[in-house]
Amino acid sequence: MKTKVYDLSKTLKKYSNVWLALDPTTMRVVAAGKKTESVLSDAKRIGVSHPVLTRAPKDYGAYILSIS
Repeated sequence: MKTKVYDLSKTLKKYSNVWLALDPTTMRVVAAGKKTESVLSDAKRIGVSHPVLTRAPKDYGAYILSIS
């Protein structure tokens, strides 16, 4: 299985202390919010049925997102 690497540093810097739903094929942010339930439902409402959920830290530093 080939591992895909995505640099989310610029994306995560635009958000602070929120949950993000990312499109799994493009890693584009499709929804953001304080609660995972609302972020997940927003993503599903626009057609992304299995988004990647991650948290944008309050103070951006080193951050690792693992996709399997």
